[in-house]
Amino acid sequence: MHGESFRVSVEVLENGFSVEVPDMEARAKKVADAKKEKGRSPDYMPYMGDCTKKFAAKSVKEVLSLVKASLGQIPEHEYDAAFAEVASASK
Repeated sequence: MHGESFRVSVEVLENGFSVEVPDMEARAKKVADAKKEKGRSPDYMPYMGDCTKKFAAKSVKEVLSLVKASLGQIPEHEYDAAFAEVASASK
């Protein structure tokens, strides 16, 4: 799944923060539903537009906790090999 985009947003409000993180469950459901569709390419990636969750946080510590949990769910293992390949080619 190349070209995936994961966006994390933190907005400062008058009385706290608004935190928006990727909704990994909704993303997985969209991918699974797309795979069930007949005639679709196995590489087809559905539009992920609004697959996000919004939270309210009252402190920076709470914001960091939400962001850290979200970042821990992003599939970085797919990118480790690609990064290693590029890094070794540039030597």
